[in-house]
Amino acid sequence: MKILFVALPYSIHTARWISQLNRNGFNVHVFSSMMGHDLHDAISGVTFHENFFDRTKPAKSENTYSSIALQELSFITAPIAKKVIRKTLSVAGLAKSRALLLKAVIEKIRPDIIHSLESQHAGYLVSEVRQMSSGNFPLWIHSNWGIDLHFFGRLQRHVPLLSKMLSMVDVFITEGKRDEVLARKFGFKGTTFTFPSVGGGFNVPAVPNVQPSQRRKILVKGTQDLVRRNLVAIRALERCVDILADYEIVLYSSNEITQAAAELFYHSTGKKITILHEVSQLQMLELNGNAILNICVNMSDGVPNAMLEAMMMGAFPVQSDTSLADEWVEHGKTGMIVPPEDPDVIEKAIRTALSNPELIDAAAIINRQAIIERLNYNNTQNAVVNMYNGELIKRKRD
Repeated sequence: MKILFVALPYSIHTARWISQLNRNGFNVHVFSSMMGHDLHDAISGVTFHENFFDRTKPAKSENTYSSIALQELSFITAPIAKKVIRKTLSVAGLAKSRALLLKAVIEKIRPDIIHSLESQHAGYLVSEVRQMSSGNFPLWIHSNWGIDLHFFGRLQRHVPLLSKMLSMVDVFITEGKRDEVLARKFGFKGTTFTFPSVGGGFNVPAVPNVQPSQRRKILVKGTQDLVRRNLVAIRALERCVDILADYEIVLYSSNEITQAAAELFYHSTGKKITILHEVSQLQMLELNGNAILNICVNMSDGVPNAMLEAMMMGAFPVQSDTSLADEWVEHGKTGMIVPPEDPDVIEKAIRTALSNPELIDAAAIINRQAIIERLNYNNTQNAVVNMYNGELIKRKRD
């Protein structure tokens, strides 16, 4: 079976989902939903359809690289030469749109399935191509990611785009009930599948032999932007700094705004915040295995990867109520579900958790078991493979 993924190729979620198909007999192709991005290092065994001048990393022998246009120039490897070619095509008006390039790939390889991962880039792109295509179109599977519907679905410009996209999707993949309900409201009438994480399952690692309540790191997801509200989390920590003397606060996934906030936090409290700039998934698991709390507050989210990693490794999650956390966490028992813009409530949640070691330790056992039962890699992989091989797909192909 030939599957064409239209996705953000650099994303760890894309890499983890595609990895589930390795060694299962699928012919996997990838088309980048955004110009100028390389494959994630963890992606292997695929054909990557690209403009050769967009690739900055060396080709990996375990992948096949197929240039959509100007294949005869793909021997050129010098970054400056690639930049000149790209600029020349753009100025001359010869650069094709992403939609036309994707259409060309579909017509060339004739996939059985097109699977778009994420809406605002991949989903909208496939929707555009679907509207310009005549005749039979491959079965279209679409995976909803995080804020795709819950946040963008409330913005006027995106409502018609989402409605048009969902009217053409055959199979919709969601992380939870909330987004399935939203998809139906936007007019989706096809088949739905629920997978608890956009990246598939986990090979659950061992945890350090230390009671979670005895750990002395507090992790804080450190981005402030359109939907993420790290500044509120820092403000909550500032309000309860009197109980944090024995703890190290670690800011991960930070940006310029939150790094400045961490510096101001130090000036007002005398307590430094450790800032981590780039952290791999393995490093995040290690951090969570040595943390007592993981605080992540956003205006919108799906099933937060930060929360899942915390649950897996015994860190007590403090998660915003604008995510799908309530489908995983019982407030006050296995985590704290808080409003993302109320530092008073978040402060109380932090104080309650840190003053109740029995709560922390009991939650760690329950949460880890939930991850093992619902996100075991082998079980999730089998479910994904069965979906692609299911009767729905066979009927479309026939």
